[in-house]
Amino acid sequence: MIPVSYFPTRTLSFARVRSAVLALALAISVAFSPACLTGLRRAKAHYAAGQEHAAALRTEAAVAAWKKARLEAERASLKRPSAQLFTVKGLAETNLGLWREAEASFLRAFRLGFDKAEAWAADAALAGLAASFEELGLEAAALRLHARLVDRSEFKPALMFAAERRTSLVLAGAAGLPAKERERALAALLKALDRLLDRDFACGLFHYLHAQVDAHLGDTARAYEEAVMARELGLPTGKIGRDNDNALVYCYTRLAAALPEGERAAFLAAHAAWTRAWGWRDERTPPWKKE
Repeated sequence: MIPVSYFPTRTLSFARVRSAVLALALAISVAFSPACLTGLRRAKAHYAAGQEHAAALRTEAAVAAWKKARLEAERASLKRPSAQLFTVKGLAETNLGLWREAEASFLRAFRLGFDKAEAWAADAALAGLAASFEELGLEAAALRLHARLVDRSEFKPALMFAAERRTSLVLAGAAGLPAKERERALAALLKALDRLLDRDFACGLFHYLHAQVDAHLGDTARAYEEAVMARELGLPTGKIGRDNDNALVYCYTRLAAALPEGERAAFLAAHAAWTRAWGWRDERTPPWKKE
């Protein structure tokens, strides 16, 4: 065995060892100090604020918060990349409709250890491609991609985007079809929306979309019920929220005129209770509507 004294020039003194240990401890404490985590915390806080604004239908404030979240996550990732930072960045980008950028962010998150991000990246890529097809006027190709996402995606932002765009495209296309073809197209769409509600009955957007199709099929009572549930469960944007309110007013007016006297009285009382709870000025006037 070679004695330790064989390496006299490499033997460290106790003072030097202690200094090295202290330096290492200091480096570790700095690396994991709150200051280094501030960027992630700020990004998460901005993203959460955006979600709260969106739930309250404050769309402009939500967009501003998501932009801040994206910027904060991007800045922090330049210093210390992490799966969490790229995940927050990708989620903010999906909410901003930046699907290509979100795909890249989720792939970075996957490479840094977040396994689910790989599937999220794939769905973001499909959503981005569908959006590009729509911009080019290739609606049939876009519809195929939206249908695939609606049937298979487990990534909620891409699923909601595809469901909304598919419904809008089918409703627009059905308007010019012969009566029987129109009914078949809308019935197929309604079945797809029923499947979505089976998967997530608490999603307000799915109820809103169902109400839209119900109204086109002339089922005013079901459209009203779905629109009430949509409003109660929450909608993703102010624009959709206002459209849902308009649908409620339309259905209310039609039902109030068509229901038998006994059913009509119960319906009017129920609608009055809902509108009071929502803060409407009267049965036909949401607070966002001008006098």
